[in-house]
Amino acid sequence: MQLAHESGFTIGALEVRPPTREVMAPHGREVLQPRVMQVLVTLARADGGVVSRDDLIAECWDGRVVGEDSITLVMSKLRKLAASCGGAFIVETIPRVGYRLLADRSPGPAFEPSTGPAGKARPRIVVLEFTHQPGDEDQAWFAEALADELTAGLSKSPLLSVTPRQSLLVSDVVGAPPGAICARLGVDYVIDGKVRALGGTVRVSVDLIRGVDETSAWSARYDRRISDLFSMLDEITASIIGTVEPAVLEQEELRALKTPEHSLLFWRLFVQGRRHFWRSTTRDVRAAEQFLEQALEIEPEDVSALSILAHCRLFDVWSGVSADPTAAVADAHRIALKAVSAGQSDAFAHFTLGVVLSLLDRLPEAKAEQRRALELNPYLAAASGEIGRLMAFEGESAQAIAHSERAISASPNDPQAWLWFRSKALARFSAGDFATAALDAADARARKPERFSLCYLVAACYAADGQMDQARRALDEGDRLAREQLGGEGPGYTLEALRTGHPFVRPEDSERLVEALRGAGWSGS
Repeated sequence: MQLAHESGFTIGALEVRPPTREVMAPHGREVLQPRVMQVLVTLARADGGVVSRDDLIAECWDGRVVGEDSITLVMSKLRKLAASCGGAFIVETIPRVGYRLLADRSPGPAFEPSTGPAGKARPRIVVLEFTHQPGDEDQAWFAEALADELTAGLSKSPLLSVTPRQSLLVSDVVGAPPGAICARLGVDYVIDGKVRALGGTVRVSVDLIRGVDETSAWSARYDRRISDLFSMLDEITASIIGTVEPAVLEQEELRALKTPEHSLLFWRLFVQGRRHFWRSTTRDVRAAEQFLEQALEIEPEDVSALSILAHCRLFDVWSGVSADPTAAVADAHRIALKAVSAGQSDAFAHFTLGVVLSLLDRLPEAKAEQRRALELNPYLAAASGEIGRLMAFEGESAQAIAHSERAISASPNDPQAWLWFRSKALARFSAGDFATAALDAADARARKPERFSLCYLVAACYAADGQMDQARRALDEGDRLAREQLGGEGPGYTLEALRTGHPFVRPEDSERLVEALRGAGWSGS
């Protein structure tokens, strides 16, 4: 790009003069570095469209090979320009795609509480600027990029209302306590953090603070070597996003139960349904269905409620106690299709449909839905974990373990984390690594002790490894839990239920699991 040949233009109240690299604002004049002006011109030309990194490099770096840090540094400088000019524009990061420039054409109230179509309340959250050591450019752009990536990633959750960081530029909240910030911005939670360099290490400290009483709902610390700042940014962002949503929703569930007047009726019904579902007992799942069905009477097209209801319909199938698995899966399929139809761009809805399709033995379509979920939300750990599960049943052990570990790393406290440990156990069982499979199966059971099918998996892994005493103890525990949950009626954990819950593509994998269980003393028929 030849700046001397570029015409001037305006962005909101700013006059941009590319030939002289000047930006004329009401408060004065700014002179940009040539590369920064080139990028500003390229983003402005797109008129609100997304510009990919490749296109930026071709246009502003003449196609030369440049590191990700170079682009991120330029974006940091543009955002500082926007801040100094009163928030005339926003440079938005679209993760793994590119960037876009949005001009501030509507300077009216920016902090109205967000509600859905029927006034459904959502917990509101804002990411504050991460503090850093003054005068350190690397820390400055890393702190700003981290806050931007967190805002973009959290915005993909249909269960959170995320306030744009533009709000911080036009509101006097610097130095205010969390409670005052929440009151001023109309949010419920703030994410606050610090970035510090310690020798060759960067330390990132993060705190999720509830505004009503300024207590910490969650906090974490990340120490990483300064070798590849961009990879570190990606890793820390994924970890924080995977943990913050469950932490916020847990707080909201408790608040809805303790103080029902806090929220509108739909939200109260929804969070109570979600809470019961994740308790994962037969009684709780039936209660969850009632809450969710009542919520859907208020808002029949709510994607999140539909998606969790579909998972409720599958509970008895997964547990091996369904009286009619075919009918249950068909009903879940109907609900999941409705969820996707209501929210084509909702990642969790596509994840849910993929889970159902796997039970219909439509594995290629199931994996396609999970890939679509990750395209829509790269931070959705559940989709990575589900791909790991499918690959475990296909006998692709190495890839199954990699996807499962990625999900666990992204969201270690997720209610679904037990599934990802189970997938690792199954992948290692198929590969013949029975000792390590037993450890993963035990980790899965530690996270979901009431799930009796996990006891049988632990028993099979120990039996295959020749540890018969441990295998029999696990089997006895599984039989005891099965009798309690099934009311002492019926044949218990049957061969049909085992195979429904473990749909191995290769018959030899299924037979090996059955043989190991029978070796431990199982008499499933």
